[in-house]
Amino acid sequence: MLRVFGLDLMRATAILLVVFWHSADVLRAAVPGIALPPHIDGVDLFFVLSGYLIGGILLRNAAMDGAPWHLRLLDFWQRRWLRTLPNYYLFLAVNIMLVLAGFSGGIINHNTWIYAVFLQNLYKPVDLFFWESWSLVVEEWFYLLFPLLLFGIAALGVASARRAYLVLALLFIALPMAARWALAPEAPSLWHLEQGLRKLVITRLDSIGWGILAAWLRIRYPVAWGTARWPLLAIGLLGMLGCAMAYGAEHLRFSGTHYFTLNAVAMTLLLPALSAWSAAPRWGRAITFISLISYALYLVHQPVRYVFNRWFALEREAGLLLPLLVYWAVCIALSWFVWRYWERRFMALRDGIGERLLRAG
Repeated sequence: MLRVFGLDLMRATAILLVVFWHSADVLRAAVPGIALPPHIDGVDLFFVLSGYLIGGILLRNAAMDGAPWHLRLLDFWQRRWLRTLPNYYLFLAVNIMLVLAGFSGGIINHNTWIYAVFLQNLYKPVDLFFWESWSLVVEEWFYLLFPLLLFGIAALGVASARRAYLVLALLFIALPMAARWALAPEAPSLWHLEQGLRKLVITRLDSIGWGILAAWLRIRYPVAWGTARWPLLAIGLLGMLGCAMAYGAEHLRFSGTHYFTLNAVAMTLLLPALSAWSAAPRWGRAITFISLISYALYLVHQPVRYVFNRWFALEREAGLLLPLLVYWAVCIALSWFVWRYWERRFMALRDGIGERLLRAG
């Protein structure tokens, strides 16, 4: 697949933000009084970008002639699941072992099985361990439901694939927004909001939905998409900064409702400019590399942190800088190893399986 540097930049920025904020406590301890930037959520960047990329694939897939709809749906699923599930199950096993070995403070009990079928944060939080998996659950349910409804509606002849796509995109935006408004009053503190509403499938699908809508807009209004890209980029960057600065306990109602909508919209506005930046500059190799290993890095960085916590606990202030740098280096090296020798091997199977599926039709 042809790489687009601007989208690689968006993906690399997302994962670097995630790892940075998950190790920012060590940086604060190493450099007391350091001024950190506003907390821009890297996971939301992932959601919007994922929706945009998946949306483009689905629009092309739904418009294909020849193969029956159910085979095109199966082809979409096998490609997504060979991309996402091998890493997920590998690190589910890693996180279970870390809890059993005493490196992680999580809990293994009779509810652990729900992690195998992505139920740990469908409609209520079950925070036993492997806490970063919540975002993967949101994405997997989107990958399951949206294409199933899209191809099902098109097969029934109720509407064209492109019209069904637009209606579903708007529904996947509106329904989670409504769920957040209903549940926000139940969060008495920012901690409750972070552990609950922020991480539930039923309240977060809209972040991916905005990316899905952006893919439709790019195809429907290509001229406006291109000509408005720079003003939209400026508005998007300012919007992200404003949302990051407004999010917090002092604006709890906003943080549980409008924040997620406005933040996702602001991130969506980056797409016209970034999707037009196709060629990587000379300095872009590192960005492309981080983008390639981003999924592995998302899953690697927390288990590595559990192991490094014992070293962090032994150091004080400036002495923490060395283990922090080593932590980042180990995370990147292990992520490359996982991408090169595990993740990529499964992804290489997708084209062959897809060809056999579509030939069967």
